[in-house]
Amino acid sequence: MYVPRSYDPGRPAGLMVYISPTSSGQLRADWQPVMEEENLIWISANRSGNRRPTRKRILLASLAPYVAAQGHEIDPARVYLSGFSGGGKAAGIASIHLAGLFKGAVFICGAEMWSDVGSEHFAIAAENRYVFVTGTRDFNRMLTKEVHEEFGRAGLANTKLMVIPGMDHRTPDAEHLRESILYLDRRN
Repeated sequence: MYVPRSYDPGRPAGLMVYISPTSSGQLRADWQPVMEEENLIWISANRSGNRRPTRKRILLASLAPYVAAQGHEIDPARVYLSGFSGGGKAAGIASIHLAGLFKGAVFICGAEMWSDVGSEHFAIAAENRYVFVTGTRDFNRMLTKEVHEEFGRAGLANTKLMVIPGMDHRTPDAEHLRESILYLDRRN
């Protein structure tokens, strides 16, 4: 967990829950200033990469807001989910099934459609925002774009697709992360 140095309990922070494809959930150093400037706490489970069952990874992500709330004031309207590659796929499933918990999501170089979602979850999910990030050289570019289109066809209108020129299969730079967060923070 990374808590911004500027954290102030009088000004509840947002929360970015991240599902990593690797065994490390550590925040990238160049993303720390974004967490500071956007008043976001970062939390991610170690040892929960792609080799772990998807259900376990989703369970850990669903528990993260409760862990972060122990000792920190969290703005419930700014609890977001993100993931890269296989983590983005897990986040795609979790973001809809847990739409009441996560108010938006950023899927990085990987996304997946959900299945067996009741109308009550879908109605809540339709109020949330979703960003799909890929690169022109990402081998998951077409999959990410297809899932973005499927979200739209399903009636989830609050989506944004970011195709970053020259980016391959990796996480985006800090400015593109900030752009994603600013989109999630927009309210209708």
